[in-house]
Amino acid sequence: MPPSHLTSKVVFVTGATAGLGKAIACRFLEAGASVITCGTNEERMKSTIAELSAKGTFRGILADLSSSEAIGTLFKQLRDEFGRLDILINNAGIMDQFDGVGSLDPTLWDRIIAVNLTAPFLLSRLAVQHYLEQEEPRGQILNIISMAGKVGLGAGAAYTASKHGLVGLTKNTASYYGEKGIRCNGIIVGPMRTNVRCAFADRKNEEGCNRIMGLLQSMKVNHCDIDEVADLCVSLTAGPGSRQINGALINVDKGWGSLMG
Repeated sequence: MPPSHLTSKVVFVTGATAGLGKAIACRFLEAGASVITCGTNEERMKSTIAELSAKGTFRGILADLSSSEAIGTLFKQLRDEFGRLDILINNAGIMDQFDGVGSLDPTLWDRIIAVNLTAPFLLSRLAVQHYLEQEEPRGQILNIISMAGKVGLGAGAAYTASKHGLVGLTKNTASYYGEKGIRCNGIIVGPMRTNVRCAFADRKNEEGCNRIMGLLQSMKVNHCDIDEVADLCVSLTAGPGSRQINGALINVDKGWGSLMG
């Protein structure tokens, strides 16, 4: 693909101030797209804007994805400034603390579901409505999921439930809107070195953590390369043959999923 093949496209990547989201934003900027992101950490956002603005048209907006009102305001800002959206990438997510249902704090459950599942639903809803308004409806949604969306012991109960829900949302959106020119896919990502685990830096369920970490170590599966996963996101949404892919859940995990069944 030529380096500027996405010059006219607008891409919204949630949670692109660090980790995989930032790598995805970089790859789309390098491909010529205009990129928008959101986040809650003001210092990290300022740093990301300074770094990524040098690569192309990049806009960072402070917004809390656990707030439906903030999501509505965020999407309005996007439309007012850019006038269009071509690709939505629901990347932002927060980790739980490895609790099973018996010890899970309902407040934590609510926040995990709000950010990891309700926010992608609300943003997908707004994106689909926008896509359908076009004279020739066309648009894409890519959901970044994880192996916790396919297995029972990839995280605690809240994170696992949120990612299983995102799998269902992906399939339903693809089935419902594919014939209308809107594609929706998901990538099932394996272990990566990101900042998602900061959520339980000060508190975690030791039993759950030890079981899950022990399972990963016993399988001896290497971490996925963040930059290569980001490359795949561009290929899946804008690469040769990508228009034929809708409703796919693609394992990007160095074989971890095949070991889990």
